[in-house]
Amino acid sequence: MNIFITGGTGFIGSHLIPALILKQHTITCLVRSDEKGKALQSKQQISYIVGDITDVSSLQTINPTRYDAVIHLAAMGHVSAVTEEAFRTFTTINEGGTKNLISIFSKNPNLKCFLHFSSTAAMGPIEQPILDETSIPNPITPYQKSKLASETYSLNEYKQNHFPTIVIRPCMVYGSGGYGEFYKFCKLMKKGIFPKVGLGKNLTPLVHVSDVVQGTIAVLEHGLPGEIYLITSERSIAMDEMRHYIMNALNKKAPYLFVPVPLAYAGAWILEHLYRMLGQEPIVTYRNIRSTVIDRTFDIKKAKKLGYSPSISFQNGITETVHWFQQQGKI
Repeated sequence: MNIFITGGTGFIGSHLIPALILKQHTITCLVRSDEKGKALQSKQQISYIVGDITDVSSLQTINPTRYDAVIHLAAMGHVSAVTEEAFRTFTTINEGGTKNLISIFSKNPNLKCFLHFSSTAAMGPIEQPILDETSIPNPITPYQKSKLASETYSLNEYKQNHFPTIVIRPCMVYGSGGYGEFYKFCKLMKKGIFPKVGLGKNLTPLVHVSDVVQGTIAVLEHGLPGEIYLITSERSIAMDEMRHYIMNALNKKAPYLFVPVPLAYAGAWILEHLYRMLGQEPIVTYRNIRSTVIDRTFDIKKAKKLGYSPSISFQNGITETVHWFQQQGKI
């Protein structure tokens, strides 16, 4: 297939593009500068177009009829952001950018797939033990709301205009090249300032980028328009287990303090308001703590029917990722 990709220079894109090329797909990436395009082109056989998803006029050079599929990875993500400014930024990029891209590719009546990368974050902190694609979303943070809004718009385009939207929702993605929430966990745990909150397991959804790539290709090849697919690991990892693997990979010991849930909520509330007064994003928020203490596990039977089969164990994936951080001098 001839595939158009946004966000190809990002974490997931840097792993996905080589896998697609190996499968003989032809790749064109949208990049924000000629410099970024040339840097990407120096690493792999791709074409590129300079443009910005938030500026629809910059997308007019795209010939949508050239492509069989679109993989829309580009997004703005900062799960701890709580400010109104952050919400406006997320809305402009995540929702507005998606609308702009669809306005271009809706001109191609033969487009087979518009694969929209969302996130399990779009579902928000739903308090039920096992979640699947039918669970009713309850987003509460600016990031979560923007992700749900962007996927809702995409799916409505399918319902109303038969635009071939397929939504993919990975959970927290980790692996070499990623500096998201998992990287923050590693830094805080190394410093001994990541406490155990409450008496529960604090189950955390975590999926290795290699499994996300495998799941993406399965959905691209076999997914149905108008559907949502969860791409996560078979199980969520308990925070104690995650810390054990991280600390072993670091070959380090550090205090593991216990903090009761009410005290954690109070501390996060204070930090959130203090940082807001300083005009900065807090290192932890009330919503972060709530997400931590709500045990979340996802049912991935729907994606597995397409051939998705997560294979990277937490122990191997976490060890590999921590060692990569060390090699980069980041922890």
